[in-house]
Amino acid sequence: MSGPGARVSNGHGNADIPEPAVTRLATYLHILRSFRERGILVASSGQLATAAGVNPSILRKDLSHIGANGVRGVGYDVGRLIARIAMALHTDSTHFVALAGAGALGRALIAHAGFGRGFRVAAMFDADPDLVGSSVEPGGPLIAPLSEITEVCTGPDAALIEIGVIATAESDAQHACDAFLAAGVRRLLNVTPTTLLTDSDVFVRQVDLALELQVLAFNASRSRAATDSASRGTGVGTTRTEPATSRVGASVGEETA
Repeated sequence: MSGPGARVSNGHGNADIPEPAVTRLATYLHILRSFRERGILVASSGQLATAAGVNPSILRKDLSHIGANGVRGVGYDVGRLIARIAMALHTDSTHFVALAGAGALGRALIAHAGFGRGFRVAAMFDADPDLVGSSVEPGGPLIAPLSEITEVCTGPDAALIEIGVIATAESDAQHACDAFLAAGVRRLLNVTPTTLLTDSDVFVRQVDLALELQVLAFNASRSRAATDSASRGTGVGTTRTEPATSRVGASVGEETA
């Protein structure tokens, strides 16, 4: 799995993008697309940074890795910045994905995780014999048995599949991982709670929804405790008002890009 110091080529010259910046750039891309859908054509660094939960200086440094500079006092052209980030992250071309787990979670990923924005599901697998042979959407790939991951991913179109997504039952997650690795698929997105055992050169992105909820619950409890403490100290209840700039799609301010 890639270490914290790993760097990713940005496709422009010899400069590399640090891996943490790559993750943030993907977040900016998602937010910018939301801006565009809401009709926002120009966004300031403050708006984009607030929506992404980062400091504006960090955002500007991240964007400097891909040669994106805003106009002082105006901001960033949303359409151009989307194109530039997509090119740097190589999502301006199609990447083929194999999905292990065609149940409710796998279907939710296909419906909501952005497939179609530079990604296409080329193969699907599941352990449920009732799902095998069916398709999730018209024109989509037929669901193959989970036991055939290696066979399918080493077939005639094997070179097309670059990423394996694991959305199986926990008991099947490591099996699916091993099958992908046997087929030469070295980039995995794991959305199960299982910690996968892989070689050091395999890149795994772990998305544990239960863990994320626990972190949010902790932050909510800490915020509640701080509010209660402040209320006891002043004798007056407090209300936290969110700045207008923290709303995705807020109007463009006059601050520096």
